[in-house]
Amino acid sequence: MQNSPVKTEKTLPKTSAIIHRIREFTLIGRDPVLFMSLLLAGIFIFVFIVYPLFRSVSGGFISKEGAFDVTYFARYFDDYYGPSLRKAFLDTMLMGLLTATAGTLVGFIFAYAVVRCNIPGKKYVHWLALVPTVSPPFALALSMILLFGRNGLITKKLFGITFVQGMNDVYGLDGLVIVQTITFFSVSYLILRAMLERLNPAIEEAASSLGAGRFHLFRTITLPLLIPGIAASFLLLFVESLADLGNPLFLSGNRTVLSAQIFLAVIGEYNYQKASALSFVLMIPTLVIFLVQRYYVNRRTYISVTGKPAGSIILEKDPIIRWVFNFLAYAMIGFILLLYTTIVYGSFSTAWGVDFTPTLRHWEMTLTRGVEAILDTTFLSALATPFAAILGMIIAWLVVRKNFTGKSVLDFTSNLGGAVPGTILGIGFVMAFNKPPLALAIVIYAAMALFFASVVGKTKWEKIIILVVGTAAGVALNQVYEPYMYYILGGFYLVVAIYLMVTLKVFRKPLVLAVLGIYVMSTNWAVMISKPIADLSRSLERGFWSNAIFQASDHIKVLVQPTPALLAIALVFAGVLLLQNLSGKTSRIGIGILTLAVPCALSFVGVPFAMVGGAYIIMGAFIVRSVPASVRSGVAALQQIDPSIEEASNILGADSQYTFRKVTLPLILPALFAGLVFSFTRHMTSVSAIIFLISAKWRIVTASILSEWEQGGVSIAAAYSTVIIIFVLIAIFLLNLLVNKLFKGRGSVDMSQGF
Repeated sequence: MQNSPVKTEKTLPKTSAIIHRIREFTLIGRDPVLFMSLLLAGIFIFVFIVYPLFRSVSGGFISKEGAFDVTYFARYFDDYYGPSLRKAFLDTMLMGLLTATAGTLVGFIFAYAVVRCNIPGKKYVHWLALVPTVSPPFALALSMILLFGRNGLITKKLFGITFVQGMNDVYGLDGLVIVQTITFFSVSYLILRAMLERLNPAIEEAASSLGAGRFHLFRTITLPLLIPGIAASFLLLFVESLADLGNPLFLSGNRTVLSAQIFLAVIGEYNYQKASALSFVLMIPTLVIFLVQRYYVNRRTYISVTGKPAGSIILEKDPIIRWVFNFLAYAMIGFILLLYTTIVYGSFSTAWGVDFTPTLRHWEMTLTRGVEAILDTTFLSALATPFAAILGMIIAWLVVRKNFTGKSVLDFTSNLGGAVPGTILGIGFVMAFNKPPLALAIVIYAAMALFFASVVGKTKWEKIIILVVGTAAGVALNQVYEPYMYYILGGFYLVVAIYLMVTLKVFRKPLVLAVLGIYVMSTNWAVMISKPIADLSRSLERGFWSNAIFQASDHIKVLVQPTPALLAIALVFAGVLLLQNLSGKTSRIGIGILTLAVPCALSFVGVPFAMVGGAYIIMGAFIVRSVPASVRSGVAALQQIDPSIEEASNILGADSQYTFRKVTLPLILPALFAGLVFSFTRHMTSVSAIIFLISAKWRIVTASILSEWEQGGVSIAAAYSTVIIIFVLIAIFLLNLLVNKLFKGRGSVDMSQGF
């Protein structure tokens, strides 16, 4: 009897916590748009981040026969494989440490020169420092080889160096660290520049007035205030270095790093268990560093941002210090310009290292046989970019403005796609979406169907009827011959549209429903629409236009023939937005059954979520890799907006979607555009995440660069790199132009918000 009160006291808090969570989600459920935002973010993160990463990591413990197997982990400790595997791991860590140290140092030099030394041509120095962020990951490695390789312009032609066996050259850890430093230092520069601009100058002014020397002031005041930014920069560059695939493939020489081992395990050995085991080994230090880096990023706001500065930014008065920093920054800019000039000229060189005579032959080949890769990359990048930017803004809004259980999990997992190395994510995508289990589709549909029924139905029995009958109808329709099924499903939407137009005398929502119905039917017309375009391409002489027009026919199929399971998700959310608050019990039940049957039937067409070899798996990888930058941009923008503005809208009766659309979104438009820039840039230059996902039908430029390099087409690889840089710079220019026009010259895309 004496123990029972103790048990009750321990049980009550647990019970109350469960009740609290139930009430919390009940309140969230009263706002369908808020609940829809949570569900959309949750489904995306589970399907495209959590599940693929789980498959990638768990695959290392499962043999081809399906038995539990730790063979590839045990090899780290045996006498035969162990030494080489441990050396590869240590080389990977050493590469990360050296790149992070050098990149942070170079980033600090640029930040200090721009902010404190008032470097002449500050605007041009700033933009030139960002050029490495818009180039392919191995463009600089290619340029280093053209200049300093064994047949390089400087080493062979200028200095006449003849390399012999055992002689140090650009290949190896030293050359790799130099290239990674130049590739990633822009991240450090943006972080440290933002911190230097936000430091309160009053502290340094007070120390200076008390007679503190310049070095003492820097060592005791400036540097400690920058420690969180330096730590965040160091850790972020460490993760970027470990995740890099392109540069090690070009420059690692006799050194082996984990990302290259993973690539070779898949491409060379076709051994996914080994690749998964190596992925697990690489993921451990990456995630540890990622968690530590998040800690320092979160601390940054409290330590270095103390409110509005008390005065103007302190400028460096010592001419020696000022010109030393300026000289180092100019020297780095000169080296960067040399590297990129080499890439551009290399694309016009007849035979680099032998004949430097300019020619257009390589560009002709790039724009004929390579136009498919260029157009596919641009099309898929442009298509994925708005999804990544908008999804990032939604997640940022949920994280900053809403309180709910699991918010920290949402924030962490949404950034996970950009934290883990792309090779790990690519392997996970192949393993997850080659033959996905039916249980995945069942879980996703169940969550969506419950949400749909709870919003459209008003009473308990209405919700049950819509859920049960709608699901049964969808399962039955799934057995119908597929072309007929799409006509029937599209017809459901047309019937609902006509009914609402006649009974409610409204036209906007019925028109949208009719368009959805026609779009569902258009899956059957994809071949019919694209065939004349493909036939036209075949009638033309083989070259740029014939290849470009033929690719356009494939792009049309992507637009009108999406993956059925993904289309089902989109239709559920569209149905919730269009059909909430319907009047009339019979109308709600009938319309709810018809519009739930459509996504139910689509959710189980063929092998649900089987996307390997198609365009949508590449788009999914693009979005996963770029969402973190969009989230960070949105979080940074929302934290600067007073919540009382949105609260006033809610008090006046606006729901979450109206407040977000009319109040919040206009205020965070610059962050949205920053997310668009980051997303498109990352998509165009991505290689590690999509190298395993390309197919004969869908080719990506970065993979083509690697292919040309392996086949000896150095100049063609340089031409591909130049094309990517030009396309990305044009996109950034146009978005900046749009932002300046929208905001009357009061703003531009803030590149630092993504870090």
